[in-house]
Amino acid sequence: MTIAINGRFLIDSFGGVRRFATELTHHLSRSRDDVVLLVPASADTSSVEGVRTETVGRLAGPAWEQAELPRWLRRHGSPLLLNFANIAPMLYRRQITVLHDIAPAIRPQDFTLPFRLQWQLAVRYGMLRPGQRLVTVSHASQREIAERFGVDASRIEVVYEGADSLPVPPQKASDAGSPTRLVAFGRHGAAKNTRAVLDALALLPSDAAVEVEFVGKLDPELEPYAAQRGIDPRRLVWSGPVSDEELAEAFARADAFVWPSLHEGFGLPPLEAQRLGAPVLASDIPINREILGDSARYFSPTRPDALATLMAEIAASSALRAELSRASRENAERFTWDATTAAWNGIIAAQAR
Repeated sequence: MTIAINGRFLIDSFGGVRRFATELTHHLSRSRDDVVLLVPASADTSSVEGVRTETVGRLAGPAWEQAELPRWLRRHGSPLLLNFANIAPMLYRRQITVLHDIAPAIRPQDFTLPFRLQWQLAVRYGMLRPGQRLVTVSHASQREIAERFGVDASRIEVVYEGADSLPVPPQKASDAGSPTRLVAFGRHGAAKNTRAVLDALALLPSDAAVEVEFVGKLDPELEPYAAQRGIDPRRLVWSGPVSDEELAEAFARADAFVWPSLHEGFGLPPLEAQRLGAPVLASDIPINREILGDSARYFSPTRPDALATLMAEIAASSALRAELSRASRENAERFTWDATTAAWNGIIAAQAR
């Protein structure tokens, strides 16, 4: 049996979806010898080194996925196709697709019109067609997909993501005289709600020894917004894009990780931060409650004053930081890529019967 993986994620996905697809591709490839990653000619395969790959066709994007990919599959015995990044060929039957969330429906401004159209058609006429198998990454997302498309939630399987991708850096002694360091992602997008972190920081007294480090691809409007809010530049660290090693170090040295999202399908960063011992301050939304449980402190994502209160509490209490750090590590142990891979091998075996 051949298990084919749709490699379009190498050219069109980013953030958590790309990390999910890359990690699961690696783990499935290591766990079995029948996996082949099918990629467009323009794909950069450096992130999937060691995985058996095959270049298909000459096109890219929707034309590759909807025409060249299924044509290649049919010519090679119609193997089972795994789609890990929200989109799938509409007219190919032997496939399992991961729909992470319904973001294109609730945040259309974050996606191009061609992607939104393809997404709607692929979900309605491909993924939800009788005989297709649809997987998502959380029960919160399962409910949203079922409600949005009017289907029975039991038709949608849930498999959590792993959170043990990042390397574990050597432990460093903390500097007792340094400010409380909070880490947050600085990505653009209304749902990321990044400005709430700046709004909260602006509410803290000017003498509060708290600073925020922003990592990841930064929204270019964040730094001007911080200046507009009157935040002392010395309280901000703009690290920007970082390697996995640098991200792990940021999490490991953080006194807390702030996750203010308004909506997520899963939310890998807070779990990765937890695995490295960072206390988590998270927005009070269903997915965060589902995966973080009692291991985090929560705030209303529309109330910067509530986040500011949590920031001040974290800064004031080393005992609270230690308690939340222990809770973080315990919670993150539930989410491993080995467990995710085992669940996926079970789904593949059931589909092959």
